[in-house]
Amino acid sequence: MLVVSVAGLTPERHAGESPAMPTLAALARAGVAAESVESVAPAASYPAHASLVTGQRPAVHGITADRRLGSRGVRSARFWHASHLRAATLWQVTADGKRQVAALGWPSTVGAAIPLLIPDIVPSRRGETWLGVLADSATPSLLARAEAAGGGAPAADRPGPVRDAILTEIACEILDAPAPPALLLLHLSQTEAALREFGSHAAETRAAFGRADGRIARLAACLTDGARIGASAIVVCGDHGWVDIHTELSPNALLAREGLLVPADGGSDGVASWSAIARSNGGSAFVYAQSEWDAVRARGVLAAAASRTRAFRVVAARALLDLGADPDAWFGLEAEPGFAFGDSARAELLRPAAIRGAGGYLPTRAAMNAGFVAWGRGLRSGIRVPRMRLTDVAPTVARLLGIELGDTDGRALVGALTPAEAGPGTRGPGGVR
Repeated sequence: MLVVSVAGLTPERHAGESPAMPTLAALARAGVAAESVESVAPAASYPAHASLVTGQRPAVHGITADRRLGSRGVRSARFWHASHLRAATLWQVTADGKRQVAALGWPSTVGAAIPLLIPDIVPSRRGETWLGVLADSATPSLLARAEAAGGGAPAADRPGPVRDAILTEIACEILDAPAPPALLLLHLSQTEAALREFGSHAAETRAAFGRADGRIARLAACLTDGARIGASAIVVCGDHGWVDIHTELSPNALLAREGLLVPADGGSDGVASWSAIARSNGGSAFVYAQSEWDAVRARGVLAAAASRTRAFRVVAARALLDLGADPDAWFGLEAEPGFAFGDSARAELLRPAAIRGAGGYLPTRAAMNAGFVAWGRGLRSGIRVPRMRLTDVAPTVARLLGIELGDTDGRALVGALTPAEAGPGTRGPGGVR
């Protein structure tokens, strides 16, 4: 079972007469393809990837944003460590069944009990390298393979085409082993950088998706060359959609003026202390407070700005809870199309955005829908799924692996599975349980 996530993958990347991803288009025609996949709240990379492997929403699995929040504000550190996960994962349940697992570049896997592991982590301090930060967390044999494949090059220090190529070649070596893993998780990240820098419709972004498609083609070729293709299944999924933006919003600047937040000395965007703060997810932001009174003051200031600028709206805590978002947030903010949030406490409320694309809106916005394609053993041919949720992926993969994740927010797509894989009790009139 090979599960590949492609950052920002949406169905239109493999649809139409001249798709950016022709290999994925061929798999979609021959197997199972979803027309839309509802993401999670927020529709951001780390919460989405946690949902892909747990079948739960962020309020349950615990990865509630991309970046962590501390006493000094929003940290640059992401939710890298697996200890933040509070729900059973595909890799845990597979390993409990005494079956081998591998994960390459998958978010929130630092410290995970995965025998073959290169976690998703990037250098955060001056002078650090990708191989250097992996030294204490990657499987030594895979770290050596990464170094031999060019992982010491500066271009590998950040997610991009070089890193995707290295991880793909390592995946091929793992798949070609005498006893390959039952489950291999691989995250391809180069498309995220293109979406952020150039926006959804740029030629550079289309090219990035084309290169990611080349990585998928390489994986399929490796399975074919090793005579394993007939016994394998490939699931390719996105995490969330992206929209083009032009303006950045800085709600923390308003909270600072209200005295609810104290910027750090030295003119940086850091925070010395806060009694209320907004953590940006891109298209949304969640607001946290030390007391109910602080939350009321923050909401009043931000609601007035929302009414004045018409660039964003306030989202009630009840609505966030209904979406399965962070239960610790007092309320949320969602930007209008073309706008996205930043974390600066010193900028003007509105300023030209330095990036061209953003995700992180709430999943009720259709533009955040992701893509899903599955092909191979245990999967039916020519199946189209009009609508599914990101949390449906894990239970579907678990069914294909013959393992039990327990109760999940998502449900297995039994109609996409062959009768043997769908399991007992799933075939009633018309083949529906």
